[in-house]
Amino acid sequence: MKSTHFLASAAAATSLIVLAPATSAHAAGRADIAKSILRTQGITLATAHDSGVNDSATAKKNIQDTARGKKAKRSNYGNAPGGSVALNKTMLNAMLKLRASKRFTFKVTEVAGGSHSVGSKHYMGRAFDVGTVNGSRVSPSGSGYTKAKKFMKACKAYGAVLVLGPGDAGHSTHVHCQW
Repeated sequence: MKSTHFLASAAAATSLIVLAPATSAHAAGRADIAKSILRTQGITLATAHDSGVNDSATAKKNIQDTARGKKAKRSNYGNAPGGSVALNKTMLNAMLKLRASKRFTFKVTEVAGGSHSVGSKHYMGRAFDVGTVNGSRVSPSGSGYTKAKKFMKACKAYGAVLVLGPGDAGHSTHVHCQW
């Protein structure tokens, strides 16, 4: 009787080994969210960097790679470290929620790519930048300012731990949302 119990336990333990690791489930979740972002009207993803540097780490390419179950590429110029990173699921979900609220259309200018400050959360897949909100370019005055401030408040409501924009050093032309 004991030997049968032992064999059943050994068989159960063996079956656990062949199960997919938890990271695969997380990657699948990320991929599904990224696919939804790609299909969502009102979220535009930049296909070039504002810096003019041409590489395969644009916002659109980052989301496309994630949708394919791959890591997002990071740029390799300026302060950017190169390599790749898995994008944060909470951040990706927030992108969808920002659009689903029907209050915002927006253009994501950077995710993991581009050159940012040393140690930026972009390089950890935990931040994205937005250059246009509801058809207005983010700016330090006028409607670009007003719309950016509303967007910033919404990012915080969806869990962003750091939000920078007009009025913050180095962020007069974009909103930085970080998880």
